[in-house]
Amino acid sequence: MIFNIGLDIEEIYRFKHKDKMLFEKIFTKNELKKIKTKSPQHIAGIFSAKEAIIKAYNPLKKLHFKDIEIFNNKDGSPYSIIKSRIVKDLKISISHTKNHAIAAAILLRP
Repeated sequence: MIFNIGLDIEEIYRFKHKDKMLFEKIFTKNELKKIKTKSPQHIAGIFSAKEAIIKAYNPLKKLHFKDIEIFNNKDGSPYSIIKSRIVKDLKISISHTKNHAIAAAILLRP
């Protein structure tokens, strides 16, 4: 059963210039290593997923960007780790075009 939903859309141009100081505020050390070689679309998708997760958890939990890590399963599907724990009651989806990235987070009732 769905408990809450978060959705976010971002413009890709915001992620074309890899601003080191900004990225260090948003992404974890693991993510920073991973995104060094990734496209702006991929980076915007990760950011969008974090925003969607924060929205899905509001007002249950106060989350910050670095509390959330986005990874991919072997099949490419995304999953998240929040505060070092894999979250099984949260489903995320990320997609992008040339100009926009979008993510949805669905928090399931435990």
